[in-house]
Amino acid sequence: MEAPKIIVAVRKRPLSKKEMKEGQKDIVEVQGNTVILREPRVKVDLTRFMEEFTFNFDAAIDQFCSNEELYKSLVQPMVQAAINGTKITCFAYGQTGSGKTYTMLGDQNVVGIYTLAAFDLFQMVPNAISISVSFYEIYCSKLFDLLNDRQQLVAREDAKGQVNIAGLSECKVNHVQEFLKTVDMGIKSRVTAQNSVNQDSSRSHAILQINLRQSNKMIGKLSFIDLAGSERGADVVEYHRQTRIDGAEINKSLLALKECIRALDLNKNHTPFRGSKLTQVLKDSFTGNCRTLMIGTISSCHKDAEHSLNTLRYADRVKELRTPQSSNAADQLARELMLPRQYNMNNQFFDGHSAPRSISPPKLFELDEKEEDEIVYHEPNKNLNLKDKHEELIQKILNEERALKTAHRDHIDDLVDLTKEDMKLLQMYNQPNSIVEDYVDELDRVLSLKIGLIKKLKSRLQQFKQHLMDEQDLSLQCQTHFYQKQHQN
Repeated sequence: MEAPKIIVAVRKRPLSKKEMKEGQKDIVEVQGNTVILREPRVKVDLTRFMEEFTFNFDAAIDQFCSNEELYKSLVQPMVQAAINGTKITCFAYGQTGSGKTYTMLGDQNVVGIYTLAAFDLFQMVPNAISISVSFYEIYCSKLFDLLNDRQQLVAREDAKGQVNIAGLSECKVNHVQEFLKTVDMGIKSRVTAQNSVNQDSSRSHAILQINLRQSNKMIGKLSFIDLAGSERGADVVEYHRQTRIDGAEINKSLLALKECIRALDLNKNHTPFRGSKLTQVLKDSFTGNCRTLMIGTISSCHKDAEHSLNTLRYADRVKELRTPQSSNAADQLARELMLPRQYNMNNQFFDGHSAPRSISPPKLFELDEKEEDEIVYHEPNKNLNLKDKHEELIQKILNEERALKTAHRDHIDDLVDLTKEDMKLLQMYNQPNSIVEDYVDELDRVLSLKIGLIKKLKSRLQQFKQHLMDEQDLSLQCQTHFYQKQHQN
């Protein structure tokens, strides 16, 4: 029997000592491949009740399962497949603090699946096959090399449709200790930032690639991806603008990742790799002979019920993509990732509107094939709610920021050229018999060009500053609207 292309697993983490000390309750139960979440709720009349949610997955892993047991059952067969030429992708998804990094990396006392895979590779591969490592992160649609002092990278697609990351370091490793040292160096370079869930929340996607080569030809590849924390907009709305932008970018990439997995599992002719930088750089991992493992990590703590439920729904949606669905059903989860759930007296879904409604997906802006990094926006919808407007404005700010930096570099180049003209002008008209009127006219021309360049860049800057202020105002409106609804319910 042919191995499935996609395996979806969910792992429950136990209550921490701090949570047990606080009196937090374990609300998640694992029965075989079934995960049951029992969320405590309060009705309008203050009657307490328990709402139960049940999900089935390819594998459900309880709090008693070790990293090594998880690895042997789910990852080890894929490592063997990689040696035989299959492209393997394994990613961990979930709320910050739910065990993603522990599963992937482990801690001081426990090894993660990165290391376990490395041990197996060095034992399994023949001497003729070399092993090398690349490690980079995606932060706000920018790529940074974690093995080369966080040098910024550029992803380009060649004529054959292959995506290449220009300048990405690739370190050859000869034994497990060298592998661990290389990975540790990259981890120390990752971007973290504070949010309401975790004081040290990772705000980037970290991609560790293990490349297998024979005679300089790639014969297999394993990609281990520690995704950024899946905090919703409600968790970052109180923080500074950069944190809000991080959250919007993370949400966009998670939606794009789900869409690519959906297209892969349904054997669609077109896979939307250009939906985000994350899916663009993983393009070759989703094409040809490939297998994917998704590990959704959830907290068992009742204070994290909302986040755990969102993770379970996301994982369940990925699993259900094996059968065709309507686009509305397939995209329903995307909105839940970033919007707080609120209920009226009949327990109907609210998302900050005056009346219950169905959940619609966030905008996935189409990329113009002619411009690699330029996002082409559809006509703005005047009927967008506050959340949609905020997400659209953040996308606009991200693109304007890139354009502003490019314009600034061009401005500097132009000024350098004009400065050279200035120097020639002085030298030329410092000679005997030079005509002062010609000197004045030429100097006036050069100064006018400089003023024009400055005005042009200043205009672009003013527009960008206005959009930053608009984002601040819109964020406050979203926050006010959210707390008003929360108070009403």
